[in-house]
Amino acid sequence: MTVAGPDAERGISTVVDVSMALLLITASVMLVGYYLASTADETPTAAGQEEVTGAAYSDDVDELSATRTAEVLGESTISVTYSLEAIRDEDEFTEPVVTNEHTYTRTDHGTPLGLLADAAVTNHRIGGESVLAYGEEYEAAVDWAIRDALLGAERNFYIVAEWEPYDGAAINGTATAGERPPADADVSSTTTTVSSGLSPIDEDRLEDDWRNADDRLDEWIDDTDAIADVDDPSDVPGLTGSDATSYVAAGTVIGEEIVTGFFPPESTQYALEDQGIAREHTVYHYTSMVDAIGDFSFRSADTHPPLARSDASAETANRNVLVGQEGGYDITDADALAAWIGADIPRAFADEFEAIGEQYDGDERDEQQLETVVEALSNDDVTITIQTWDE
Repeated sequence: MTVAGPDAERGISTVVDVSMALLLITASVMLVGYYLASTADETPTAAGQEEVTGAAYSDDVDELSATRTAEVLGESTISVTYSLEAIRDEDEFTEPVVTNEHTYTRTDHGTPLGLLADAAVTNHRIGGESVLAYGEEYEAAVDWAIRDALLGAERNFYIVAEWEPYDGAAINGTATAGERPPADADVSSTTTTVSSGLSPIDEDRLEDDWRNADDRLDEWIDDTDAIADVDDPSDVPGLTGSDATSYVAAGTVIGEEIVTGFFPPESTQYALEDQGIAREHTVYHYTSMVDAIGDFSFRSADTHPPLARSDASAETANRNVLVGQEGGYDITDADALAAWIGADIPRAFADEFEAIGEQYDGDERDEQQLETVVEALSNDDVTITIQTWDE
């Protein structure tokens, strides 16, 4: 996954070797094109796996072409070369101490669907605001490589990869390859999932924290004297509505996996102590992410230390992104990701929660809401829809 830094775990970023990249892509073109072309007339064996839409479906349409394309793109290997240059124009970015001619160039290797999934996560937005400036560049490079890999196929294609930690989340990412089909095309379509590179949400922990959110917040308020004039949860800034503590408790569990996925503690610690692009890329991602969440930032003297090379602490930086700076309101800090997700949950599930409220009340209503959220979790998956059609 490229968002964690230049040496991300899923896409293996290396110093550019253009000749090798072209060699690998050319080989993929030959293999993928040959496979798709040679199997174009095969008899369908699993028609129930996909649907065919468009104007007047014809028997001439190969019902399995989208599924076959998905299989090939999930098993073949391509290389993608892209640039990080766009981050040099961002206010949050500082030029690294150590540079060379390849500092801002990366080459990733992987399956076409895996790389498109990476592009969707790299393209993550928070409340509609893009976090990484080079996301579109990476998406375009993957798009080009997939088009090249399918050059020998007999059908047109359009692929959409979508990542969201839960259904309807306002933190999400999308990447596409190919061109949208014409309105009158006979379209063969199939949907699959690919790993996002992030861990699944701990459902048991989310359920437990949701149910016990009020009691735990009461205990926290009783045990701390950091906040004046706070005697109960209703006095805590950033919390509104009787269900807010449960939402923010869920937001903390969900947000922790997102932050840990974007900034794996061990590799992020090494990056923060580096003198090259790995460090500056990581610091840029941190600062850009918190700027998209709210007013909190790592730019002040009080909040910057975990990102300073001499005091680098990935663990502290991750905590600050999730629950706010030291001395803040812990899980209730309105400028931290946990509270941001807590506010997004009732928006994302507004229709479902309204329907639940009409049928249930009290503890049963809370349980129904909790079940709805748990069933919608999808942090570890990227949903990929593939459409193919003839001219």
